[in-house]
Amino acid sequence: MEQERLQKLIDKVLSGQATPLEQQELDQWYAAQDEAQGLTEGMDTQEKSAVGSQLFRSIEQRIQSGEAQEAMAAPVYAMPSRNNRKWWIAAAVVALLGFGGIYFFNTRPAGSALAAVWQEVRTTTDVQVVRLPDGSKIWLNAGSGIRYDTAFSNGKREIWLQGEAYFDVAQRPDKPFEVHTGHVTTQVLGTAFNIDAYNSTDKIIVTVNSGKVALRDAGRLISQVLPNQRIVCKADGSFSKDSATVNDMMAWTSGQLVFRNMKFSEVAKRLERKFRAELIFRDASIGNCSITASFTPSTTLEEILDMLALINGSEITSGKAYNQFYISGKKQCK
Repeated sequence: MEQERLQKLIDKVLSGQATPLEQQELDQWYAAQDEAQGLTEGMDTQEKSAVGSQLFRSIEQRIQSGEAQEAMAAPVYAMPSRNNRKWWIAAAVVALLGFGGIYFFNTRPAGSALAAVWQEVRTTTDVQVVRLPDGSKIWLNAGSGIRYDTAFSNGKREIWLQGEAYFDVAQRPDKPFEVHTGHVTTQVLGTAFNIDAYNSTDKIIVTVNSGKVALRDAGRLISQVLPNQRIVCKADGSFSKDSATVNDMMAWTSGQLVFRNMKFSEVAKRLERKFRAELIFRDASIGNCSITASFTPSTTLEEILDMLALINGSEITSGKAYNQFYISGKKQCK
């Protein structure tokens, strides 16, 4: 198959626009590559399936190893299904075949462990608890996502985070634990801490509950953070550190909403993520007003908005779309 035709088929499958005949054409090409290379010659069906899975994972690992640092800089969405993602990787397969063999068979040392298996988890409106193979636990806030190698095969326990998460890290001095959020890497051995790194903001906030963490930017040590301390790292490289109220920081892990001296605009973003709503300020200056309030997990969005309107002297009206609200009022904040 011509390279141009192959790329066109891959693009159409990924965009969901491929016809059944085009899908079949790509299936036949994929099968032909296996036969041409003789990679599964002499294997039974079960062995072929195992090799196919390993091949898929090894090629994906090679691609992701170069992408992982920047992948979480964009919003995290669910990984495409295996059937669809296979064609996204197919272009890499073409190049690898052209160099005389599949990457996995040429580079995997004899007797070494199987290739890394990447896991990606994302949340929508609910908090989700993820248990890692080493015993560590991660609470993912609404609209957040993580990516990690389930085998921690490179000697470190590395997590790529987008959004907000609370980490309770199992102590493993032989395997440091690192969380990558944009340009900042948080390094720990065994501790409990929270990271707020939603892409919609221009800062990363790390709050430590127990233990100690070190923050680095491109290898440069920014600062160490101790229990009950919080550090705010801004996109321009500057940072500030102060004391923190751990109970407020952890409230979201049990479904509570706690806003303490938070801009109305930031409160709105958090409500949008939690309730899949759209909050529109008719006057942007209202978003600069400070909000201090807390709500239980059972409080509805409408009840929260009514209370915020009362606190801030605002008027909140429903829009035409579902869960769409307009915020207006005379009070303006700089």
